[in-house]
Amino acid sequence: APAAGHGIPVIDCKRGERKHQIAEEYLATHPVDRGVFLILVARAIAPVWEVTRSSRGVLCNLAKKRTFVNHYSFHIMDPEWGHLTIKLSGHPPFGAQIILNGHEYVASQGTKQGLSFTKEDNCFTQVDSTVELAKVADTVSDARASGQLSQLCDRWIYTACLCFGLSLEEQERSGFQYAYSVYQVEYSRNLLFTMGGQMEQVVQDLVD
Repeated sequence: APAAGHGIPVIDCKRGERKHQIAEEYLATHPVDRGVFLILVARAIAPVWEVTRSSRGVLCNLAKKRTFVNHYSFHIMDPEWGHLTIKLSGHPPFGAQIILNGHEYVASQGTKQGLSFTKEDNCFTQVDSTVELAKVADTVSDARASGQLSQLCDRWIYTACLCFGLSLEEQERSGFQYAYSVYQVEYSRNLLFTMGGQMEQVVQDLVD
């Protein structure tokens, strides 16, 4: 209902659909300034709590289990970082994954500084001033970037995502708060293996 009231599409996704591509196609045909512009829904495994109550409504037991539940991918346009995604489980404890791309930040900041470039997917294919764009890119690895990332996450996760599971009043009363960890994986879509065992070894090494 809030999404409909603000003209934000909510789309149920099928298995295997590339959600980021859906968002990019939407951005190509719709002007977006700031905030949530698209919500994609898909099912995925998540930890949830199974609650058992007595006939009088008294809490008797909490059992943690993993099951398929709806996850909501909030696609957000941030004025500093550009396009980011917060994927939130629809069940307590509302586990979240925040997906950022440094190229989006560089493009956003470069545009603010009036730099001329062409960006296709995750690559800058044409740049008028590589030196100036490099200066923008260097700010991502600045020591202050960690604080900026925390501010970015806090700016959106509580008021634009979690509020659909816990109101701001409930968040304050319960003391609910996220802690952030950073994970990065580089991968190739065109790496071919002639032997299945070799592929399995690469996968296991990556997991280790």
